[in-house]
Amino acid sequence: MKRRDFLSSALGAAALSSIPHKEAFAADLAAVTRTGGETTLTRAEIKEFADSLTFALLRPGSPRYDSARKIWNGIWDSKRPALIAQCADTDDVINAVNFARTHDLLVAVRGGGHSISGMSICDGGLVIDLSPMRTVLLDLPTKTVRVGPGALLGDLDRETQAHGLIVPAGVVSHTGVAGLTLGGGIGSLMRKWGLTIDNLLSVDIVTADGQLRHASNDENLDLFWGVRGGGGNFGVVTSFEYQAHSFGPTSITGGCVYPMDQARDALEFSFEYSLDAPDDVNVVSGMTMTEDGEGAVFVGVTHAGDQRQAERDIQPLLDFGKPSLKAVQPINFVDQQSAADGRNAHGRRYYIKGRHINDFDPTLLDVLVERWGPAPDRFTTMRFVRFGGAVGRVDSDATAWPHRHANWGIEVGGHWTNPNLSEEYVQWGRDYWDALEPYTAKDFYVNELMDEEQDQVSESYGKNYRRLVELKNKYDPTNLFRLNANIEPTI
Repeated sequence: MKRRDFLSSALGAAALSSIPHKEAFAADLAAVTRTGGETTLTRAEIKEFADSLTFALLRPGSPRYDSARKIWNGIWDSKRPALIAQCADTDDVINAVNFARTHDLLVAVRGGGHSISGMSICDGGLVIDLSPMRTVLLDLPTKTVRVGPGALLGDLDRETQAHGLIVPAGVVSHTGVAGLTLGGGIGSLMRKWGLTIDNLLSVDIVTADGQLRHASNDENLDLFWGVRGGGGNFGVVTSFEYQAHSFGPTSITGGCVYPMDQARDALEFSFEYSLDAPDDVNVVSGMTMTEDGEGAVFVGVTHAGDQRQAERDIQPLLDFGKPSLKAVQPINFVDQQSAADGRNAHGRRYYIKGRHINDFDPTLLDVLVERWGPAPDRFTTMRFVRFGGAVGRVDSDATAWPHRHANWGIEVGGHWTNPNLSEEYVQWGRDYWDALEPYTAKDFYVNELMDEEQDQVSESYGKNYRRLVELKNKYDPTNLFRLNANIEPTI
């Protein structure tokens, strides 16, 4: 037996061994339709659906229902779907999509459950839960990786790094691979090898008609274009195939931490330093604040080259200002990828938004610093990320992700544990962004969608939006997959 066949068989056996006992559904169930109306699912309909699934169908009161409905952003913890279909394979996904279409249900699709906007869960509808589908299969001769839609970045990084390979992806290990990829996929290696979608070779996707389609540069090219940045608008992806690159197991990281009285100077330096940085250098800078009110400024670098070159490239940063801490060191890449996990913990209440920056206006830093301050139980954070490099060498219309011209991204927000503070801190976040928006572009990374309106989504896709609408008309004309940065059909 080949290694990949063995892995597939072993993982399949493990999944089958954990399948829960299927419960009896004793009553009809009220549910919400695709357009927000009311419907009733009969006991017989629910039982037939449950019997079609390999894994489990959960409803309110089912064992594990409450844990299964929780996602990363705890601000959405009150959402209670009518049904959660936990899918073990593609057939389960097809059956779930067909059930949703037949009964005209509101549908949310959950991969890693990391959506800031809460759209991987819904009130009263059906959640298609892909979290059991966590396989990561490597083909070492071709350096390709096939990944299930429930896999997390940590799963992907651990499997690839065990063989000295990497797929460029995000920077928090408990992020879902599926959502990150479909939105574009920014991360610490993107200037070297591009976005995650730039390394995507193919997908298998169940479209709204319940058909399984393969999309690549050789088949269903229009659909392949759309899933690379168009989010979950066109169906449920059941498999991702990526091109991996030789890298690791260590990366070179360096950086400086500055006290808050150097905030403006350090951040302005980070813009200048990152603008002409080579492709091996990924620069992230920002401000952070702990719940005890201690603030700090950081400028950090991940270097994709060798250590000697890294030291030369990072030296200008180490020479700048009067940092309270500075260092350059090799670090295990898997460990680096999980370093921010604690600051992005599950279950806290998050208000986070992002925008792109095409031209740097130093006045932006005045607004950022002036509004920065401590607050009870709120962890406040912001970051700048440099784009360019391999990201910017792809044409803006080559994939659905249109932001190839952007120079930087900015993300600002906060998170807290006390639900009684949510109204106050959400308003704080909105006010902060009202002050920042004059200095940013109108377009944004859809994986940082928070509470943007539909016209902001369409404007953000720019010239690519019309083509996305044509795809939506073709593959999802009734807008079954609407809980996302939505592309509204016109038919």
